[in-house]
Amino acid sequence: AEKLQQEGSEDGHGVVFPAELVRLLDRLEGEIRADRVSSESRAWLAQCGLTVEQLEKQVEPEYTPARKVHLYHCDHRGLPLALISEDGNTAWSGEYDEWGNLLNEENPHHLHQPYRLPGQQHDEESGLYY
Repeated sequence: AEKLQQEGSEDGHGVVFPAELVRLLDRLEGEIRADRVSSESRAWLAQCGLTVEQLEKQVEPEYTPARKVHLYHCDHRGLPLALISEDGNTAWSGEYDEWGNLLNEENPHHLHQPYRLPGQQHDEESGLYY
């Protein structure tokens, strides 16, 4: 319902739906996403000449970010030595010289790990630390 209100009109101002209709459409969307459409909602859709299958095609898939948690393993200076994945495997590792310059990096999963000494981030474009 919110998307229809925002994009529904040609002048960009949207269509204003009554609050009760917005609540009904939001509830219906939730039922469709949960695959539990009530008989009341089915009857309402039938009065409108619609089916659940027609509305399922209109509901955009829910965005679920592909976030992964990695734990930092650091040395006594705070330099990251490894990123450990949720399953306990090493997803990234690095070796440094005495001044904190990265000498060797193993990054089989192509993770973005810009952190160096505490408070520093490495900028790949310029090669500088900020």
